[in-house]
This record gives sequence, C-alpha cells and structure tokens, in this order.
Amino acid sequence: MGKRVLYVGGLSASVSDCQLRDLFGTYGLVARAHVVRHKRSGKSAGYGFVEMGSGEQALEAVVALEGTEYDGNCLRLYVTPYPSSCS
Repeated sequence: MGKRVLYVGGLSASVSDCQLRDLFGTYGLVARAHVVRHKRSGKSAGYGFVEMGSGEQALEAVVALEGTEYDGNCLRLYVTPYPSSCS
C-alpha cells in the first residue's frame, strides 16, 4: 500500500502545519501536513490533511489519535478512500 492521506478534523485555530507534522511524525514518515485555511481571512478552517508514508502508518496514527484531545479539541481522523497521486 502506498502513501495514504488522512483527514484530520477538530483542529484548533492555533495549530500550524509544523505542529500537525510533528504530531503525526511519531507514527511514521509524514510526506505532507497541511492545515486548511479560509481564503479571505487566513484563519484555520478547523481541519487539515496529512500524507503518511504508508497505509500501515496512516492506520496506526488513526488508531492512536482518533478521539484524543489536542490543543483543547477532540481530534477526528479517517483515512481518505484514495492513496496520494503524488510520488
């Protein structure tokens, strides 16, 4: 199984791309971590995406972090249905 992308919901407004990368780095290689922001305001939309190095790493992260509290919010995670199209 190739790289897998995780949806990460429940992010607080203060979480940065780097913090998201660090949080998931415990569970394997993080190819990309991105907090989605509103176009006009630049404020966090409360969710982001993390591309893990493998499907196994992605599942490990979901099992470990789903429902946990991070920066005052409860995280919601799932593995997106499709692997990353980027190599």
